[in-house]
Amino acid sequence: MTVALWIVLALCLLASGFLSGSETAITAIPRERIMRLHGHRGERLARLATHPERTIGTILIANNFVNILAASIATILAVDLTDETIGPVAATFVLTGVVLVVGEITPKTLASRYPEEYGLAVATGLTAISTLLNPISRVFRWISNRLLLLFGISDDQDRSVTEEDVKALAALGEQAGEIDQAEREIIEALFAATDRLVREVMTPRVDIETIDLPIDEAKIRAAVSSTAHSRYPVVAPGRGLDELVGILYVKDLLRMSTDITPESAARLIREPLYVPESAALMTVLHEFRDRKVGFAMVLDEHGGVEGMITAKDLIAELIGDFQDEYDPGVPKAAPTGHGTWTADGSMTVEELSVEIDRPLPEGPFTTVGGLVMYLRGDIPAEGDIVDVDGVRLRVANMDRNRIGRVSVSVLPPGRVES
Repeated sequence: MTVALWIVLALCLLASGFLSGSETAITAIPRERIMRLHGHRGERLARLATHPERTIGTILIANNFVNILAASIATILAVDLTDETIGPVAATFVLTGVVLVVGEITPKTLASRYPEEYGLAVATGLTAISTLLNPISRVFRWISNRLLLLFGISDDQDRSVTEEDVKALAALGEQAGEIDQAEREIIEALFAATDRLVREVMTPRVDIETIDLPIDEAKIRAAVSSTAHSRYPVVAPGRGLDELVGILYVKDLLRMSTDITPESAARLIREPLYVPESAALMTVLHEFRDRKVGFAMVLDEHGGVEGMITAKDLIAELIGDFQDEYDPGVPKAAPTGHGTWTADGSMTVEELSVEIDRPLPEGPFTTVGGLVMYLRGDIPAEGDIVDVDGVRLRVANMDRNRIGRVSVSVLPPGRVES
């Protein structure tokens, strides 16, 4: 009799490990990998993972049953080996340690590291257990759902779709040929854009081209010839962007049937749209759509003009940067050799991090130039160097007080940063 109890106890511990690992594997396998599984075991695992609530419920019922059975048997054996006073206490301590190692930590660690392999290995057995215990599981799920109703939670609520779910489906769609790579990248860029702020993509104040009052045809021709913009902020003579008069659209001038005069041009100046630099890109996109505009001035926390943002800037975040026939076409970053790049000072730190495939720090800065100035604590000169997180940044060009271009190189492992 004693030998049989020891065998049953061992089987209970093995079953506990089997079920605990199965629970971890079912929840750890990404959805896109589940949908690619083939064969009988793959199909069984896919069915189990497709209904996680039912599967996990069945696993919990079975796991609790074998753990309680193991505790009961361990107590009987301990009492038989010692006495009725020490036995239950000894069984509790010993069995707790054994269950943690054999029935929880080891199988869950194994399943979390190799979820697909573990899931395929247990799919057949888990399907049999799920089928056997499904009637009991249904009863407990019904009771659980009734309890949830007490808290106003309905069991038939739509399950929310996460960002990772959509990205996974996009990746599957690309592999199946239903969407192309560009469409998948746009979907991923859309999610990335929801987390970005206006200050990260705006044209900074120092790069804004303005037109002074009074406006005449010569000024318009000179501005369009040099920059080819379609809109220009208008400022009063001797005033800056903080005292902006309005925005002049070149297309409004082209519609004029009379000669351009200061008076007629002044009547075409439109009220500007202002957005805070901390606004989310998608918020500004909705604002553009609702107001039927494609241009806004960006304000800092003190109400001063910090920069400007256009619909083209927002679109570039979704489909990638692009140049038209008037753009200079100079890339923000370009490789110059093995482990070296040249980058524009206005390039964001996040963009550079992606380009060189190295993590860079976050802080009170957005651009590469801002990172260099933050690390140095002053206005750098050409040739100045800073090292950060295994990356060397050398100021290659200064545009007055602004960093124009930066030479970037990845430091060899173990290199002491200066």
